[in-house]
Amino acid sequence: MSQHRIKKGADTKDKAAFFVARTPHPKQAEVQAQDGAEADYHADLTDAQEADTNTPLTPNLLQKMLDVAVMRMQASFTTALAKIKNEITDLDARASQLEEKMEETTTAHAAFEDRLEDIEKRLSLHETKITDAEDRSRRNNIRLRGVPEDVGAQDLTAFTMELFRAVLPDIPADMLLLDRIHRIPRPQHLPPTTPRDVLMRLHYYHTKDQILRAHRARKDLPDKFKSILLFTDLSAETLRRRRSFKPVAEALRHHHIPYRWGYPAKLLITKGGKLLTAASPKEGLELLYKWDIAPNLQATGLRKTQGTDGRPQRQRRATSKDDDH
Repeated sequence: MSQHRIKKGADTKDKAAFFVARTPHPKQAEVQAQDGAEADYHADLTDAQEADTNTPLTPNLLQKMLDVAVMRMQASFTTALAKIKNEITDLDARASQLEEKMEETTTAHAAFEDRLEDIEKRLSLHETKITDAEDRSRRNNIRLRGVPEDVGAQDLTAFTMELFRAVLPDIPADMLLLDRIHRIPRPQHLPPTTPRDVLMRLHYYHTKDQILRAHRARKDLPDKFKSILLFTDLSAETLRRRRSFKPVAEALRHHHIPYRWGYPAKLLITKGGKLLTAASPKEGLELLYKWDIAPNLQATGLRKTQGTDGRPQRQRRATSKDDDH
C-alpha cells in the first residue's frame, strides 16, 4: 500500500515537472529593439529567463514568450529584407550603368558603320580609277588566241604581219609598227595542248582599232588564220566585271539586240533607236525584265541582288574562262 502511494507521488511529481516552463536562452545580440514596446517584450523575456525552473507555465508567461518569438522573427525578416533591398538597389545601379554603356556602344557602332560605308565607297572609286588606268595602259595591245605553238618567237612578227595584211590588205606598211610581241603563260585551267596566247602592242591605237573591226567583219580569211581569235587586252578586274554581265549579254545576243561594251565595264544597248546604258548586271536584268526577255537566274547563277560593280554578294572572284566578246 505504501509502495503504491510512493509510486503515485512520483507520477504526480513527473507531471508537475512536465508542465514547468522550459524557457529558451537566446543570444542577447539577436534581439534588436525596434521601439518601446519591443523593449518591454525584451524585459519580459529576461524575467522569464530568471524565473525559477519550477515556476508554472501561466497563460500570461506563454503569451509573453510567443510575443518575443514573433519579435525575433520580425527582426530576422527585417534584416533579410534590408539586405535584399540593398542588393536590388545595387543591381538597379549596375543595370543603369549597363544601359548607358550599351547606348554608348550603339552610338559608336552606328558611327563605325557610317564610316565603313564611306570607306567602301572611296575604295570602290579608287579601284575603278586604278582599273581604268591599267586598261588605258593596255589600249594599244591585241591578244591573239589560237596561234600554233610551232610558230616560234622569232617568227611571231612575220606571222602577225601576214595576218594583218589578210585582214586589211590596203593598210600602209608604216602603220603596222609593233612595239613588242611575245607569248604569255597558259592559264592553269586550260589543257597543256592549248596554244599559249600571243600578246602584242601596236604603235598606233587607231591601227589596232581598225584591225579588230575588220577582223570581225572578214569571213574569207585564209585557212591558216580562220582559227585565230583577236581580243582587246583588258585588266583582270575589267574581265571579272564583264563576266558578271554574261547572262545579260547572252540574252541580248539571243534576241538579236545590238550592244557594245563601255568603260570601265558597262553595256551600251541599242533598242528602238535609243541608246540605253546598263552600268551593272542588276540594271541589265531590270531592262530584260522590262522587255520580258529575262534569262533563267537559277540556271545562269546570276542574282538580282548583285552590286553595282557586278560583284555577287558574299561570292569570291570567278575563275571561269575569260569571256571578252
